[in-house]
Amino acid sequence: MAERFSRLAMLTSALGAAVTVDEVVRTALHQAMNIEGVVRAGLALSEGAGRELRFVSTDDESLGPLNVRWCTIDGFEDVPLARTVRTAAPVWLGTLADLEAAFPDLAPRQRILGTKSMASVPLIVEGSCVGGLLFSYDREVVHLPEHQAFLAAFAAQVAQAVNRGLAYQVQHSTSEQLQRSLMPHSLPELPGLAIGSHFQPGGVNVDVGGDWYDVLELADGSVVLTLGDVMGKGLQAAIVMSEIRAATRAYAVLDPDPATVLARLSDLVGYLPAADQVVTMLYGLIEPDRKAMRLGMAGHPPPLLVTPEGRPTVLDHEVGPALGLGSGSWQGLRVPIEDGATVLFYSDGLVETRQQDLFDGIDRLRDWVGELAPRRRNPRELCARLSQLMGTGDAEDDVTILAVTAAPGQRRASRELPADPSAAGLARRFVTSVLQDWSVTEAVVDTAQLCVSELVTNAVIHSGTTSSVTVQVDDEYVMVLVQDRGGRGAVRQPEELQPESISGRGLSLVDALTSAWSAEHSTDGTTVWFELALDPAEVDPESLLAMFS
Repeated sequence: MAERFSRLAMLTSALGAAVTVDEVVRTALHQAMNIEGVVRAGLALSEGAGRELRFVSTDDESLGPLNVRWCTIDGFEDVPLARTVRTAAPVWLGTLADLEAAFPDLAPRQRILGTKSMASVPLIVEGSCVGGLLFSYDREVVHLPEHQAFLAAFAAQVAQAVNRGLAYQVQHSTSEQLQRSLMPHSLPELPGLAIGSHFQPGGVNVDVGGDWYDVLELADGSVVLTLGDVMGKGLQAAIVMSEIRAATRAYAVLDPDPATVLARLSDLVGYLPAADQVVTMLYGLIEPDRKAMRLGMAGHPPPLLVTPEGRPTVLDHEVGPALGLGSGSWQGLRVPIEDGATVLFYSDGLVETRQQDLFDGIDRLRDWVGELAPRRRNPRELCARLSQLMGTGDAEDDVTILAVTAAPGQRRASRELPADPSAAGLARRFVTSVLQDWSVTEAVVDTAQLCVSELVTNAVIHSGTTSSVTVQVDDEYVMVLVQDRGGRGAVRQPEELQPESISGRGLSLVDALTSAWSAEHSTDGTTVWFELALDPAEVDPESLLAMFS
């Protein structure tokens, strides 16, 4: 009896640290394997009114360190666990003879596995059966009332933890959808500016944060840049973020002065339902002639200004208090912007981790920007590369980056494409015509034509939606973007590609022929872009194509 109480206490403690359903399942099955005589354990959750069961067990390698790989079984199959879920009643099989009598088709395999007895117990939440737990023993077990009560108590704790995990996942999904829906669906096309961004939500088992960014052109031609972070996690942070973002737009239209907007926002935060909420924020107002930016900072990591030559400077002057901390001063700093200079906003998730403090992270970011920027990388690639180099792949916090470059000489053209195989040919002809009109060399035109054909074909195959192609040219580079409307598509990095994959082969070709390329995902679809140097000496498609012959 004492051992059973100890087992239940250990289960309670372990389940207390489990947040998601997968974590609950992994914990429950590992704890089940500690019960005397248990050699295998399984757990099923009901789906589709019990017609199907999602099942995972300790028989295979499904309980990996990162994720649980579920399989589906027929809810009407005549096996102990399915019967338990159908009837919301336990199944007690104390001997192999009991198993053979009740489930004759199952008995031969269990005999091979060495199973001598089994027990299947329902997972009950608020009177409804949501699944079941299966215990397989290497010995005959007399399922006395106290043993049945122990397994029922074990299952009751697991059921409550599963219910918490399901509720968490619903809230997490709602928060993430809200957060993503409020991000710009696509970056605006603004005269004299090139814009890039990157957003990566925190880890899969981390509550959704409150990061956001926005770009807004005002009536006089000035441009408002904002990037902020609501302190806190979950749905409440996402809701506050949505209110702050909407209010920022409204206040900027009334009076875009940084100090005025931040003061009004700080007052607003004090009236929000979460009275203790704190918000950090960067607010930039780029003047209509693109020669300067007025900057306001509210408790947020300072932005970087990168000169046309690639020298980064941390703009850590005049940092005011975070919004919601009462009255303060948010003096606007006027920052001159040269043609070709880049302003970089980012959230603390890019520079601060458990292993790296904020100031060390900012220094590291500045060093990487200094390495990348002299190569005249476009803002989109700068954001993508910084995310990779700063090691944000498994970041626990949201990572948000916004980069804006003064690009007065940039030319741009776009066209829509249909959702059928003719799209690739239309894109090739459009890109060729535009680049020839802009006097781009034949070698670069040929490479751009080949690469855009691969990207558009990939978009048609994997999204099945209409798409668009955009061409932009500055003094040194051609950039081509293909955007579909199909949500997160099957865009894979070259190292993940299989030789027989048509789309994979195309992306490997793009990777080999271009100066840079990347994929960006949003609620509206997938954008894949590539960049080519205008200097024909840097582009040699003939030799590179030989790699694929």
